[in-house]
Amino acid sequence: MKNSRYFTVVVIRIILIVLNCFVLIWLFTQTNRPATTLFTFFLLVIQTVSLIHYHNRINRDLANFLVFLQENDTTLAFSRHRIERSFKGLVYHLDKINQKLQSARIDRERQFQYLQAVVKQVDTGIIAFDQDGRVEIFNQAAHELLGLHSLHNIETLQDICPELAASLVQGTRINAAPVKIAVNGKSRMLAVKSGSIKFNDRWVQLISFQDIKPELDAGELDAWRKLIRIQRHEIINSITPITTLTTAIKRGFKKGDQRKKLQEITDDEIDNTLNCVDVIEDRSKGLIGFVERFRNLTDFTALRPENFQLMNLLNQVVVLFSREVHVAEASLKVDLVPENLMIHADEKLLGQVIINLVKNSLEAIPDKGGEIRIIARLDTDKNCIIQVCDNGIGIEQAAMDSVFVPSYTTKENGSGIGLSISRQIIQMHNGTITLKSQPGVETVVEIILPR
Repeated sequence: MKNSRYFTVVVIRIILIVLNCFVLIWLFTQTNRPATTLFTFFLLVIQTVSLIHYHNRINRDLANFLVFLQENDTTLAFSRHRIERSFKGLVYHLDKINQKLQSARIDRERQFQYLQAVVKQVDTGIIAFDQDGRVEIFNQAAHELLGLHSLHNIETLQDICPELAASLVQGTRINAAPVKIAVNGKSRMLAVKSGSIKFNDRWVQLISFQDIKPELDAGELDAWRKLIRIQRHEIINSITPITTLTTAIKRGFKKGDQRKKLQEITDDEIDNTLNCVDVIEDRSKGLIGFVERFRNLTDFTALRPENFQLMNLLNQVVVLFSREVHVAEASLKVDLVPENLMIHADEKLLGQVIINLVKNSLEAIPDKGGEIRIIARLDTDKNCIIQVCDNGIGIEQAAMDSVFVPSYTTKENGSGIGLSISRQIIQMHNGTITLKSQPGVETVVEIILPR
């Protein structure tokens, strides 16, 4: 530093020691001066020890002063004067640094208190725990959702809430099926998400969960309303003509309140009755088929997931539709990255979904120039993304909310069951299926299967 007294003192002391060394060497050549030589030697030792002591004292004062800065200990103020004499301006600059550090600590503490308040007030339950299972964050929402006063180790959840503990062990990140738990006799459905954060050399697992039972109940009620409306419409459409035809049959065999005699029944009336019976039979079979389609929505066997190459399944789909694509003068292409992509799923059920989506695309594309693409890849979280795209007529925005409702269809001869079954299969895989459409330009059905 400028005008450093420490530098000046050290230089003077070193010069004196060097001069003393030269004098001592000269005295060694003079055999008649033993006393002076001995005195000069002791003087050299004293100067050397004094320099070492001075250097150590300055280091000690600096160390004590830095401790003072760190701990704000005013009893070490004597160091200021000695340090200021040796290093002019150093105390001022160190005080400035200390003030900045204190300001940074205050800001960091304020941010910490702010984040603590935010974590405490949010309605989402949050738990953070380290590699040893020690819980570092357990906010008020988590306390209310789980009915726990405190949580010190994540392993405690195994005894208190095994369902939630099982989902944490699986390391689920997104698109997980809701976890059903019971707290104080009350049922709750928790949507759970998790992630990891690395601090220096240690990992912290962050878990967030929210009770979505009210939303699920509202969605289920809305689904039931739509389902009942569709069933009522279909049943009325079938029952009404049956009722009309039975009335017509009854009228052909009765005269007033009396039954007609056999000789009064004409051939035309018999033919008309047989025609009515045929229509009643057809409508009854149609009604039975309608009920059977709804039963198929819930008659799935358990999943049988296994590891398999997705390319093999997609190649089978291409071969299956090769003739229909050729007749329609269209194209069906597969884009898979990487080509040896392995996934863990029920191959038969997933194949049923993709076949159904390709079939829908084939029916939607124009007579010539239609394009269908199957795109598969992994996202940044290693989830498998499968897209079926086409340039067909698409779906109007008004119908987008209803395409997955059973028996809803935009096709003249469609059953409205295919997409409903497809969504159920994907949900069984804890995945999601969504549809985006720009009529006449592009329609994309996207499937996300979690890793």
